Amino acid sequence: MSQERSRTVRFVQNTLSTAIYQITAMMLGMITPRLMMLYYGSGVNGVIVSITDFLSYFRMVEAGLAATAMHALYQPLADKDDSAISSIVSAARTFYLKVGWIFSALTIVFALIYPLVVPVTGLEGELKSTLSVMLLILAMGVSGAFEFFTLSRYRVLLNADQRAYIISLISMVTLMLSTLFIVALPYIGADVVIVQLCVSLTIVIRPIFLSRYVAKHYPRIDAYAKPNVAAMSGRKDALIFELTQILTQGAGVILATLITRDTLILSVYGVYHMVTIGLGGILKMGTTGVYAIFGNLIVSGDRGRFQRAYRDFECLFQLICAVLFGVATVLIVPFVNLYTHGINDANYNLPILGFLIILDALTYQCRIPLDLMVSASGAFRDLRKQSIWQVAITFVLGTALGLIGFQFGTVHAVCGIVAAVCIANIVRLCTQLAYVPRRIIGLPWQLSARRMLGILIVVLLISVPCLLLISPPQRFFTWVMYAAVLVPYGAAIALAVAWLFDREALKSLISRLRNLLSR
Repeated sequence: MSQERSRTVRFVQNTLSTAIYQITAMMLGMITPRLMMLYYGSGVNGVIVSITDFLSYFRMVEAGLAATAMHALYQPLADKDDSAISSIVSAARTFYLKVGWIFSALTIVFALIYPLVVPVTGLEGELKSTLSVMLLILAMGVSGAFEFFTLSRYRVLLNADQRAYIISLISMVTLMLSTLFIVALPYIGADVVIVQLCVSLTIVIRPIFLSRYVAKHYPRIDAYAKPNVAAMSGRKDALIFELTQILTQGAGVILATLITRDTLILSVYGVYHMVTIGLGGILKMGTTGVYAIFGNLIVSGDRGRFQRAYRDFECLFQLICAVLFGVATVLIVPFVNLYTHGINDANYNLPILGFLIILDALTYQCRIPLDLMVSASGAFRDLRKQSIWQVAITFVLGTALGLIGFQFGTVHAVCGIVAAVCIANIVRLCTQLAYVPRRIIGLPWQLSARRMLGILIVVLLISVPCLLLISPPQRFFTWVMYAAVLVPYGAAIALAVAWLFDREALKSLISRLRNLLSR
């Protein structure tokens, strides 16, 4: 099999497996919040949303490690240099062990402090004890610690070698098992701490299967070889780049927790955010393993092929992004109202918050192709200042707008925070446009900017007429029918806009897809 065909096959495998996983995750992920709200109350669901984001913040101790290790592995994997691969995997294993201990310590400290700051109410409005909240945090943190200690080194190797589909398939098995616990245990009256502990322990399955797969397909790779620490020397630059992504992605919940200390509004935020997580999951279907493919193209030195591949990829990504967010702008509020029907301990009908959360996700997702090129090329150092500026704007402006909004209520506070995150995303997008197309890809920045403008046009053309002229659906079946009509309508608009403003890229993309399907 030729190298070009091998890359294509791996891309298809990664895309299909990720698609199956993301669809499964979206469907099963919608079960969890509703069950938490029904059996334990919106307050408990809100604290789970808050704890999840804080634990995600603690994962920043890993920031830069995976990206650096993967970038270091591209060349040895291309050269089939088993000794070099072993030394890098060994170095990654050593670093991940240290990271695991740091994460565990942070989780324990957090478990001691959080219950003293944020009051948590149950289904009947009763206050949860400090001990129960502490145990809940520790139960939810088990999976993160276990992943660092056992799983991460396999994930780095498989992602770098364009075998992300293996991780997706195994993750799907554990996801289904954890959902089974979430459905069954509340029904029999189990405490929420027991539920979350059982969910966390399902991660044990993953390293068992991955270790066997790696031993079979990489028999000459020794994870305990002499570590090549020098290969991880670029971690500091990658750390800052990834750190800023983690900080800004979780800023909404973190600032809302600290400013409002209201788990009910956190539950509302979490339900709306669940929708955008699903949209991000759909977009991730086509990006899993892409950075490894582009990293391979970069080290091959074929500049023309790299530029054509990126142009086609960006065109496809932006088309899908425009349709998804155009439809979501119309349907997010009706969905949340239907999803939370019968749950009366919090007000979930907040259109302004829903639209702001959509805007937050859109301004983040539309720059994903540019971020992927930074990871593929390892050009983290040149974007350090821009990354730091984004974090500063997010937290300074988010705190200011959140505190101002808090004078008028918790809803206004959260809206102010999300608006600040949107502004920071736009600033980061502009800095990415000024650097990545010109320095990494070698194409004019105006091409990417034009595609992003096309996204905005498509979203407006889809959403504005529908919001003004069509009444919102009142039943789930009607909602599904709306979506079934809006998606092809949005796709037609997106293709028409691309034909008008980006015809060359669209033709190239269609040709590439036609060739792929004919193989």
